[in-house]
Amino acid sequence: MFSTARIRSRLSARFAVSIGALLCVASTLGWCAEPDPRQLSEVERVLAASQAAKSDTASLRKLKIVLLADQKDHGVGEHDYPRWQARWSFMLGGVADSSEAAAASNGVDLRDESVRGGAPGVHVERAWQWPETAQWDSADLVVAFCYLKWNPERVEQVRRFLTRGGGLVLIHSATWTMPSPSAEVADLVGVGGFERWRHGSVEMELADPEHPICRGLPRNLKFEDETYWLPSPALDKARVKVLATCRETTDSGQLSPPQPLYWTYRVGSGRVFGCVLGHNNWTFDDPYFRLLLLRGMAWATGESPCRFDDLALKSARVAEAPRN
Repeated sequence: MFSTARIRSRLSARFAVSIGALLCVASTLGWCAEPDPRQLSEVERVLAASQAAKSDTASLRKLKIVLLADQKDHGVGEHDYPRWQARWSFMLGGVADSSEAAAASNGVDLRDESVRGGAPGVHVERAWQWPETAQWDSADLVVAFCYLKWNPERVEQVRRFLTRGGGLVLIHSATWTMPSPSAEVADLVGVGGFERWRHGSVEMELADPEHPICRGLPRNLKFEDETYWLPSPALDKARVKVLATCRETTDSGQLSPPQPLYWTYRVGSGRVFGCVLGHNNWTFDDPYFRLLLLRGMAWATGESPCRFDDLALKSARVAEAPRN
């Protein structure tokens, strides 16, 4: 008979092998591991470089921002649209527009009393699955983080919104056109959908480091998130301004041409900002991701892209505690 010690030894060995196999499978599938936090000092240098481009608070135009979400449709810490909507309502609109306690999307709340006031001059409304007609008529900016079920009526509604000068921001799943890639949607927002997706490490490179949205940011940044790639239909390079890219591995094992991760697009006097990243909750607490997204939001309203820079470190995940 086996002794208890030998049984435990064999069970421990089997457990170790099982864990190793699981980790191997996870690596093969490209599952994400939460990344290390950014260094606060590095982020502060980027923010300091943009201070001169910021407008005086007293002269800021009042903005109405609609945050569009839907039911959560993935696992723990993924595609958490309701949490994002609530937390970013608080970050942008403060206690006037949200009852949340912090702006963090992932993990333990990092409370920051300065968030309570929101962004100066901003009022936030929420929409579920699709904004009401009155919201399209009155909003300066609509920010969508959820799958959008496009149809001809919705395409025309968004076209009217953009033509009158509205701003539209599409985050992650909002760029994956439903029910399928569409040339009509591409004509409206720059990218009409994608053909492939991948979870894992993302090596992002700025394609236009001097663009106001990218200015001061490191040229190369690594994220742990999900990419969409092979835009369908192919990008209209004369109209789509790609700000940041990554490369993917093709079926033949070669690196793909640069694939768009962030872009800008114009329709009439309206502006569209596209953001492929955003699968994981922790990404929304990354100050560099926040800077790109917040600057894209400000740019889409026609304001200085640096208008919301001060929000990048509010309850953010950094290696040191942010200073007030």
